[in-house]
Amino acid sequence: MRNTLIKLAAGAVGGAVATLLMTKSMPLAEKLPEKLKPATPNRDPGDFMVEQCEKVVGPLSPKVHSGAAQGLHWAYGITWPIGLAALSGVLGLRTFGKTLAVGAALGAVVWLVGYEGWLPAAGLTSPAHRVPLAKNATGLASHVAYGALASVPLAIAAPLIEA
Repeated sequence: MRNTLIKLAAGAVGGAVATLLMTKSMPLAEKLPEKLKPATPNRDPGDFMVEQCEKVVGPLSPKVHSGAAQGLHWAYGITWPIGLAALSGVLGLRTFGKTLAVGAALGAVVWLVGYEGWLPAAGLTSPAHRVPLAKNATGLASHVAYGALASVPLAIAAPLIEA
């Protein structure tokens, strides 16, 4: 049980750090040449999700609405690496290199689920297959970096736990 909690904590820390860096790097994408700027949703996904909830629970104050939308960004960014940590034993993540590689693959999955899945389904963006390749490559690369970075605490902890 202790080892599982350590792995989950490592996933949470990695997810938080990677989410922070993704959030801070988003304005930098605007400085890229137009053809390399990653595709972005036509509105904030967290804001959209909170608005969907407000249809059920009623309107929230602007402060609560904003906080909930930001909280959803963090929850989304942290949940994926926690999931990776929970599956690390099944996936055999016992070495730094394998954990980092699987983390990078996780980042690609996060991008794919978002930009080919739920974001277009919610009407927030065009599906990735309808977006120019260069824009997709930039967005995918940033998510691969997110996944690799998010997996570093787990990559450090897993071999120590298994020893």
